[in-house]
Amino acid sequence: MNSFRCAFRGVGYTIKNEAHMRVHLVFTYYVIVAGLILHLRAAEWAAVLLCIGTVTALECLNTALERLCDEVHPERADGIRNAKDAAAGAVLCAAIAAAAVGCLVFLNRTSLAVMGTFFKENTVLSVLLILTLIPLIFFVRGGKREKK
Repeated sequence: MNSFRCAFRGVGYTIKNEAHMRVHLVFTYYVIVAGLILHLRAAEWAAVLLCIGTVTALECLNTALERLCDEVHPERADGIRNAKDAAAGAVLCAAIAAAAVGCLVFLNRTSLAVMGTFFKENTVLSVLLILTLIPLIFFVRGGKREKK
């Protein structure tokens, strides 16, 4: 049980301290909403959820590596910079792959037609969904950065 507590604390730390993680979570929210609207098939959900898990896991690893490097070697060094850049690159690669999967799943004629019909037939829900952008923008911008 303690290992789960530590793991959740690590995820919470990353959410609190990393704006990029909060951006990933905002995209996750809208992707899940879109998936529910489109009634994705099991294989599509599997692809989408695998992408979400991969990007968020790599963001946690990137944060861990950055903090470890900063703690062990606070002064500037090429090797540390390269390690941090490589970890950030891993997140970028996963995010690009996730965006490609998202395009395949969500940007086709059928999906776009279903989304268009949903928004036309559910005006109030559509407006509420758009209004969720406001608190989510504050969520992304409002994290508490760790003091150095």
